[in-house]
Amino acid sequence: MPWRRTSTASKGRAVSPVSDYLKGFTLFHPLDSEVYCIAYGSNLNEERMRKRCPKAEPFGTSVIHGYRLLFKQSMTGAYATIEQDANCCVPVLIYKMTADDEQKLDRFEGYPKYYYKREFLLPVWGMGGRKKKLRRNCIAYIMHEYRLLGEPDEDYFDLLDSGYERWGFGKEPLVKALEDSIGKNEAAQWLSEYYGEEDEHE
Repeated sequence: MPWRRTSTASKGRAVSPVSDYLKGFTLFHPLDSEVYCIAYGSNLNEERMRKRCPKAEPFGTSVIHGYRLLFKQSMTGAYATIEQDANCCVPVLIYKMTADDEQKLDRFEGYPKYYYKREFLLPVWGMGGRKKKLRRNCIAYIMHEYRLLGEPDEDYFDLLDSGYERWGFGKEPLVKALEDSIGKNEAAQWLSEYYGEEDEHE
């Protein structure tokens, strides 16, 4: 695949440069090409994702090692993001979509003002649980690191909580994300009110 300089006249998919050597260049894909997109936040909700990107289909699941889940503040609330942490990992859903759908998602996610994009080469387990032979280059939307930590509202947290259940993810990264974002004691109180005193989150 050729590398081309960024051009406002170009129509297609462009992501951040992958090395200092190629600084100032972006990888260009036609609008009808396949794109693999990582979901770790509210886009775990399949219905929500399809409203944003009608052609998006769940392709499989994976894990991003060396990153942790957090909640950070934006203009309208606190939302999920991921941040480097060698001791953590984040379970994710992978959607297959077109580059045209990716452009639609750019607008919903507030790219590039609030989120930037990064590619990860990931092993993928299909929806039936079988590992696919080839790893895939997958894009993730990541909130700019200077954003402050914050407390998500219950409706937003419920999208993630339900998504973790839907795709069979353990709840530990989600609970830790809340603890790291608002404090361990505050998170314990928050979760007891959210789940109910007698409920358990696994």
